[in-house]
Amino acid sequence: MKSYSILLTGWIILVLFFSACIPEKEEVKEIPEHIQLIAATGDLDISNGQMVYVPAYSQIYSVFSNTSDAGLNLAVTLSIRNTDMNNPIIIKSVSYYGDDGSLLKEYVETPFSLSQMASVMYNISRTDVSGGIGANFIVKWGAEQTVTEPYIQAIIIGADGNRGFSWRNPGYVIKEISK
Repeated sequence: MKSYSILLTGWIILVLFFSACIPEKEEVKEIPEHIQLIAATGDLDISNGQMVYVPAYSQIYSVFSNTSDAGLNLAVTLSIRNTDMNNPIIIKSVSYYGDDGSLLKEYVETPFSLSQMASVMYNISRTDVSGGIGANFIVKWGAEQTVTEPYIQAIIIGADGNRGFSWRNPGYVIKEISK
């Protein structure tokens, strides 16, 4: 009976180990109601907006790591929240860059309107370390009228052994856009 429970425990550990090693797949989601695609054939009628830099780390090095040259893989969620209670904002682009400055992914193919008080997020899987320690996003947004600026941040989570950690990085305006 004892050998049966040891064998069963071993199988459970193997299943958990291998299921954790399977890369996460990107889901294809339907477009929610609070997001409206914009068919633009030129410049959008934007009266104000911003270009926002958001630091994000897909990998870091830790003094707690078992090996000094092994990076810790991190999951990143970029959150864009429209804080205006009355008006939508337009998300023109969301670009993800690596630590060498190379463009890794453009998340917005078509600009879209984000309803008042709505939010949208973009995820980088912990298995995607292409961004490295200097990964970042550039978010370009605008509005057809004066609005309160959106709250844009990256939430980073990770674990090393039995230690879990998380933090957030706020976005920094690097350019004002106005007509």
